[in-house]
Order: sequence, then C-alpha cells, then structure tokens
Amino acid sequence: MITSRHIALALLALSMMTISCDKTPDYVIKSDDMVDLLVDIHKGESVIELNRSRYPGDSMRKVMKQSILLRHGVTQEQFDTSLVWYGHNIEKYIEVYDKVIEELEGEIKLADVSSDGTRVQMAVVGDSVDAWGDVRHRQFAYGEPSDIMKFNMRRDENWEKGDVYTWRFYVRKRTSPMTWTLAADYNDGSTDYTYGFVTSEGWNEVTFVTDTAKVTSNLYGTIMLEPAPFESTYVDSITLVRTRHKPAEYYRSNIRTSYNGRKPAK
Repeated sequence: MITSRHIALALLALSMMTISCDKTPDYVIKSDDMVDLLVDIHKGESVIELNRSRYPGDSMRKVMKQSILLRHGVTQEQFDTSLVWYGHNIEKYIEVYDKVIEELEGEIKLADVSSDGTRVQMAVVGDSVDAWGDVRHRQFAYGEPSDIMKFNMRRDENWEKGDVYTWRFYVRKRTSPMTWTLAADYNDGSTDYTYGFVTSEGWNEVTFVTDTAKVTSNLYGTIMLEPAPFESTYVDSITLVRTRHKPAEYYRSNIRTSYNGRKPAK
C-alpha cells in the first residue's frame, strides 16, 4: 500500500536526482537565468547598433550593459566568471545559446509575420537596419562536413545606391586561420569585393561601402576556417547592419573591383 511516507520519499529522491544532474557551480549564473540575461543584452546591443548616430561611442554600450546586469541582479564579475565557466563547458554553452537564439527569433516572428503567415524581414525597411536573415551562430569543428559559412542577399525595393553594410560577429576559441569575404554585384556586370583575416578573439567588424554610381543587384559574403584536429571554433551574435550613404563618410579604398570575373587593367 502506498502511503504518504512513500510519496514523500519518492519526491525527496526525485529532488536529489535533479540536484545531482545540475553540475553548474553555485558561483555561476544558472542556465535559464543566463538565457534571459543574454537575450536582454543582445536586444540592447541591437538598439545601439541600429542607432549609431545617436550612440557613436562605446560608453553607451557599457551603460546599457550595466543597467541590464543591475536589473537581473548580477554583477560584472559574476557575469564574466560565468562566461569563463560556460566557455570551458561548451555543451552547456551551446545549450544556452541555442535557447537565446530561439527566444530572439521567436520575438522576431511575433513582430514580423504578415497576415497570411509569410515571414517578412524586418531588416529590409528603414535607413538603419539589421539585414541579417540567417541563424546568428555557427560552429566550425574538425571533421564536420563544411568549413564555410556564406550568405547571399538579392536586391529589393528598399536598396539604395551607396548603401553601407557593417558585418559584425563574435569569435570564440579560434586557433586556425579564419578568412572573410564581402562582395557586391552590380547591374553593369561589375563586382566589388574586399577580404581579410580574423586575427583576434572577440568582436570583429567589417564595413563594406557600395558604389554610389551603380545599382547593386546582390550582396554576399563568406567566413572560412579549416579547423585543426580537436579544434572547435564558434562564431555568434552575427549582424549585418545597413546604413545609408553619407558623403562625408564615403570611404572605399579597401574595395577592389572586377569586371565579368576579371580585374580591370592598370
């Protein structure tokens, strides 16, 4: 016969199993709390990224981050310590970030679904928008089938001549060389492109200025890395912010041009 004592013992055993399965140390922010915190941080950073003219320096980003930490009852030291722990426990880190991406994409879906259920890219309309429409994180691991991440955007009615694209992403645990490429095709058959190397951990940013005299038909880019044995590199928090042409900031010395796949004669 099952008694209240049996039920109490069963509940006690279940609670002990739950505790034993959670291996997160007490000094580390728990995964669910970490998800909520990172979601708010990413949303705050997006607001600043999309309003760079109002927040030109890093001071506003620091104030924003501190206010979010304060609202969550977390100190900067706790946050940094937790990031280090999650960085050494990759499976937990991936689990947390998958939930972060899921929540952010869920909020986007609520905001940008048309009446017939078709997905609409919020990023398309406006003078300063995040045009990235793909997943915002990627893992490059030794033995995986692909060592390249790529995107390709086609022109729509909101593109303008001279649009500026800023590709930003966060890199973790990179040891092998990582390269990036950004390019734009124009309606006259020419292509502008620029490329470079990721040389540091943390935030990386690439700016691409399209030609004010031409109509852009496609914008595309790649990130490539061939992982060494046992290497597992992470690229996350990917954004592609589009801003409009500003004559005073028109800088294209890093851009190269080819015509039908050929470099112009010198």
